Amino acid sequence: MKIKQSHWHHFFGGIALILLIVQLLSGTILALFYSPHLNEAYASVQAIYNELGAVAWIRDTHRWAALFLLVAVIMHFIRSFLRKDYLIRDSKTLWLTGILLYLPLFGFLLTGFILPWEWRGYWFMEMVPNSVAEIPLIGSFLSQFLMDFFTLNRAFVVHVVILPVITLVLMDIHAFTKIKKRPGGLSAYLIDHSPLTVPFLAVIAVLAYTLPMPSQDPAIIPMPLEGEYMPTAEWFILIFYVPYLYFKGFMAALFSIYIPVIIFLVLALFPYFLKESTFRERRRHEADTRQVTASAKKIEVFAKIMAPVKRVLGAKIYAKTLGVMSVTLVALALFGPLYAVTYESPTMGCNSCHNVSSGIRLGIPPETFKDRIKNPTLSDNKFMVEHWFYPQVVW
Repeated sequence: MKIKQSHWHHFFGGIALILLIVQLLSGTILALFYSPHLNEAYASVQAIYNELGAVAWIRDTHRWAALFLLVAVIMHFIRSFLRKDYLIRDSKTLWLTGILLYLPLFGFLLTGFILPWEWRGYWFMEMVPNSVAEIPLIGSFLSQFLMDFFTLNRAFVVHVVILPVITLVLMDIHAFTKIKKRPGGLSAYLIDHSPLTVPFLAVIAVLAYTLPMPSQDPAIIPMPLEGEYMPTAEWFILIFYVPYLYFKGFMAALFSIYIPVIIFLVLALFPYFLKESTFRERRRHEADTRQVTASAKKIEVFAKIMAPVKRVLGAKIYAKTLGVMSVTLVALALFGPLYAVTYESPTMGCNSCHNVSSGIRLGIPPETFKDRIKNPTLSDNKFMVEHWFYPQVVW
């Protein structure tokens, strides 16, 4: 009888799947109360907060779950990378579809920020074409296309129809086909992973209740720098704009567009350029031939150093501890820089200035909406990002 593995870091994929289901259910409810029109979208969001407290909580749950979903997906990737799943011949397609799933997830984030059509949603909408314009040869065409194409109706369709369909297809190839073959199928898989997800769902529920979005202006107006130090899903998008705070021209585009795209392509495709022998086959071959490589010698030295710790903890706990530490260290290496460069973002403070009492009404496009001639600063990536991060200094 084969004993099922139950190590905690094997379950990030299951947590991500359950959080994705939470997003689907909460998003469906929100769609019933949302009006995707330029002059009505923000009013419909405010109506949720002023008249439908339970739906407002669902909206904030939807927002906080997006943060935990991205974290779970990244942790799932780290675990897969450290286990060298990409070296398993039959897992190459799973690896590719897993990497490709990041595209619709970021699409969800971006369109999700824009749809409420409060000032930060408008700001994001103006910043996206600027980034696309940096792409060589086709950048200017794509930038103009996005501005001409954009309406809230279309963004809404992308968010609730196109991106979910793409995600469902990729998820079917990445996970569902394999899960269905297991005893009990998808239902048993979700039941197995639910206990570990409950604490995350509880934290999301508490955050949604205690830290709601400030969408009740002018009755309740946030402070200008509200949202600093507060981890939000926006950080995963803002990280690509931070280079514009420190660089101009090609260097800014290099760090915000070119390098991320290259890293994404390398991660997605490099398993297809490796030798066909799998990691397990290689390990078996090394054991049979008793080859001692430089890496094997280093491992042997490390094992001797850690031998006293292994004796104290026991072999099983020692192995699990090393696994937890390896995943944790890699996660800190990734999330540390994310925090270091985005923690100053006042993600909830836009409504402090851009509200009815200040004479700049939220939810209605300004006169210069998408017009780079009347307002040339809209094309200035550096200004747009600086105003986002330091609104009291750059305005």
